[in-house]
Amino acid sequence: MANPKTIGELSPDEIRGLVRDKYSEVAENPRSKYKFRVGREYALDLGYPAEEIRILPDKIAEAFTGVSSFLARFEKFTPGIILELGSGGGLDTALLAKRLSPPTKVIGLDLSLAMLQRAAQSLGKLELSHAYYNQALAEELPFRDNSLDWVVSNGIFNLSSEKERILAEIHRVLKPQGYALCSEIVLHQEPSPEERLNEDDWFK
Repeated sequence: MANPKTIGELSPDEIRGLVRDKYSEVAENPRSKYKFRVGREYALDLGYPAEEIRILPDKIAEAFTGVSSFLARFEKFTPGIILELGSGGGLDTALLAKRLSPPTKVIGLDLSLAMLQRAAQSLGKLELSHAYYNQALAEELPFRDNSLDWVVSNGIFNLSSEKERILAEIHRVLKPQGYALCSEIVLHQEPSPEERLNEDDWFK
């Protein structure tokens, strides 16, 4: 039997499949042990307001896997169409929709159908008719040129080998006066060659 490929030997599509499978697993089994933190306590440790988390369905925060609470704390959002890339279990999407009423639209986009289904179930309980979910790739956004007011994300660039494509798509779909607001992890030291190529370390 041939040795499995390392991360460095995978194609962009294979990496996306790996990411989709991993986060689909989180959606279905959020209480399992992972190399990265998941869940409500993690969100609170990052700085999400406890009073806002408390009034949401448990399923939303239970599968949270973002890297920052910045989207929840950012106060300068303006009405319009807001797209969240990598919306996962729907925590940031729900909080944005609760804060910004119609005619604003909040669209959560993810490549994991399991995550989207989990988020949509929770969203139905909140009765936020101006929030939506869509399955698509951040590298191939299903939106017209110059059609969105905001594009936001909470930890997706570290999971893509085609970061330039994501940035190009964000630039394409934003209106001329639109805004991008993206949170991302920061490494404090260079990973070793072994860590760069190991699937488990890559998901830390």
